[in-house]
Formats: sequence, structure tokens, C-alpha cells
Amino acid sequence: MKYKVLLFVSLLLTACHRPADDVWEAKARLLAVDRWQLEQIAMDEVPVFKDGKHIPHLSGARFDRHMDWVSFKSDGSFEGHFVGDDTTQHYQWKVYVPTKVIALRDSATGTGGWNIYPRNVYEDAFEMETRSTIYDPPRVTKLTLRYSVLRSE
Repeated sequence: MKYKVLLFVSLLLTACHRPADDVWEAKARLLAVDRWQLEQIAMDEVPVFKDGKHIPHLSGARFDRHMDWVSFKSDGSFEGHFVGDDTTQHYQWKVYVPTKVIALRDSATGTGGWNIYPRNVYEDAFEMETRSTIYDPPRVTKLTLRYSVLRSE
């Protein structure tokens, strides 16, 4: 009996924190939250910024300019606030079913490459990632931003 209770509790906990099954569920989860707050920035899976503080990293990269909160809108727009700015930036997001990804692009140019995969979207958090040579040229670096439900202040 004791093991059945433990099994039930562990199944309940894992069911509550499971990733989205597909892009449609991921989209619904992203839209269900008014604002997402930046929790962590990772370079090649190593945290370099967490809970509002920089973490020393071998690359020496610092992320003084980053979006501290973001918001998804049902019309396909995406709003993000950069730390220190008085205004917000606007981008477009779109569901790409064949590649199973939600991608963010700059509204004006249609460029950019932030991807959100269903495996990284939970009810209370999500990750978006990109790959770039800008941080450690000529090496390609994977950059991951983790956002969670905005905590009240």
C-alpha cells in the first residue's frame, strides 16, 4: 500500500511538470501566461545569468542587455522588454508544424532565429534558443533563455 501511494504521488508530480506534446499545446501554454520573467541565460548549457545575477563564465560573456520579461499575443506578435529601456520591442512568432517549432522573427526584417521547441515548454516555464557565432567567433554557441511565470513584486 505504501508503494502505491508513493507511485501515485510521483506520477502526479511528473504529470504536472511535463513538456508540451506538440506545437499546438506549446502555443496554448505560451499564450496562457500574460508575462514571462527571465529566469536564466545559458551558453552551451552552462548558466551565465540566473535570478538577475551574472555568473562568471570562461567565455567572459556578459548579458547586460537582455529581455527581462516577454509576452506572447494571439495575433502572432511578441513583446519583450529590455532591461533599462523605457519602451518594449516587438517581434513576430509563428508555429511551424513540419519542423515542430515555434519561431520568433524581427517584425520589421523578418529575420532572427529564436526557436521554441515543445519539449521545452511547460505550464510554468519555457526555453527559447538560438545558435550564433557572435559570442565566441568563429565558434557556434548555443544560447538558451529560460523564462518562468512572472512573480508578483
